[in-house]
Amino acid sequence: MPKDWAHEGAEALSFVTAPPNNAEIAYTRFKGQRNLPYKEAEPYKSSLYYWWWAFLRRNKQYKNTCNKFGAGKLARLYQDFGNIFDGTFLDWWRDHQSLFAEQSCVGEDPDNLGQLMYQIDPYRPLHHIQEEVKALHMRAQAIMPVGGSTVTSTAQYPIYTNVSAHTLHRVLKLWDLKQTHPTDSAYNLGILAGLRPNLMPLSQYVATRTSKALEIERHNKRARISISNQTNRYLRTAEQYIENVGHGEFPKALRR
Repeated sequence: MPKDWAHEGAEALSFVTAPPNNAEIAYTRFKGQRNLPYKEAEPYKSSLYYWWWAFLRRNKQYKNTCNKFGAGKLARLYQDFGNIFDGTFLDWWRDHQSLFAEQSCVGEDPDNLGQLMYQIDPYRPLHHIQEEVKALHMRAQAIMPVGGSTVTSTAQYPIYTNVSAHTLHRVLKLWDLKQTHPTDSAYNLGILAGLRPNLMPLSQYVATRTSKALEIERHNKRARISISNQTNRYLRTAEQYIENVGHGEFPKALRR
């Protein structure tokens, strides 16, 4: 499991996925080349935790709550995440990384050897708690080996599912383009975002009504429709990510 030492001498924090990699996190197991979301991107943008912060900034209800100093529909989330518009991501991360760190919730009962104490966080999803308890019980009955556990994250805010930084960047870029170009077609938005249609050029010496020309026209039409459909899928995904991150779940998108 990834570990992050944010400050020398401080207790090591453990994460289920790579934390932001910056100068203050010198002793990370992820010292090699990171999968950057785009060329020349800052290394910390390879981390899912950066994109959690970035998508939450697009949530209008959370922005309104921040503008009202924590009063609003997402006041409960604000107590944990604070004003994400005040400062940079790395500034925010230094003060809030513990929200995503794994917590030790299981320990031995000193009065009853062989028994375990399990601490329940009432704010965690019920199905996460049920899965952990089930896994602990199966281990005790020697049904599940210790090394084969599928216990879910114990973080206060666990990652919902693994999505590449490249995909998250593309999804958010299209969402931002839609906000600045609301009347543009899905195809044009896709082109602006860097999607490349597989278009076939029509020779200037070929008549427009020949069978070859008509075949090229049909192919290009399908290519444009493909870009439009892909763009719309990204936009639907972005909408769900932004909505669900306001409920403390990211990246979560159940409809395509």
